[in-house]
Amino acid sequence: MTDFAAASGLGQKAGIALAATGLALTVTVPVTGPVMATPAPGQAASAVSAAPQPEVTAEAAAQIDFSRSSVVTQGDPDGKLKQLLSAQSAGSITRAASAGSLGPPLAQLATVSPFGFRVSPITGGSGDFHRGQDFAAQCGTSVLAAASGTVTFVGWHQYGGGNRVVVDHGNGLETTYNHLSSANVKMGQTVNRGDVVALSGTTGASTGCHLHFEVQVNGEVVDPSGWL
Repeated sequence: MTDFAAASGLGQKAGIALAATGLALTVTVPVTGPVMATPAPGQAASAVSAAPQPEVTAEAAAQIDFSRSSVVTQGDPDGKLKQLLSAQSAGSITRAASAGSLGPPLAQLATVSPFGFRVSPITGGSGDFHRGQDFAAQCGTSVLAAASGTVTFVGWHQYGGGNRVVVDHGNGLETTYNHLSSANVKMGQTVNRGDVVALSGTTGASTGCHLHFEVQVNGEVVDPSGWL
């Protein structure tokens, strides 16, 4: 019974009267509800209480500083990205912190050409700088928003991107989707992570059906693999 009272976390001290061999035993349950000691067989029962709990004090201006771990749930898949962007500009986020904060722009990702310098598939010349990451995709494959944001561009990209969609995620972070066969969104539209924004294609400077995906931070392209 005393264990039950202690485990119940009673807010005030309570007296418990126990009838034992005709004697009344009063047990005081501390506010903090510690585990009460049990008398050994043959010993007289006595009231047992835990040692007084020390007081915990803090300065009036004391602050608690902690970093809450990123929480990504089915209801809020942008949880990690929101946490990063709410605290700082995208330009100050490290690669280690940004990893996994964007969702896949296709249901299945298979890289066919990474970000960085490469041999140009158009001219065959070396030293071509690839501004994004190419993923294999048959023409007409659904292209997905990598995170929630606002569509800021839908149209033709004159520098080789063909049909292009740009989504602004805030704080300097943008994603672009290129060589599309068609777009499913309009400028100014709000999209959520995983929404179909377009269908893949081979428009613009392209040698075949695929998705050219870019991540831009403050207007400069960065390696998408550091965010996916």
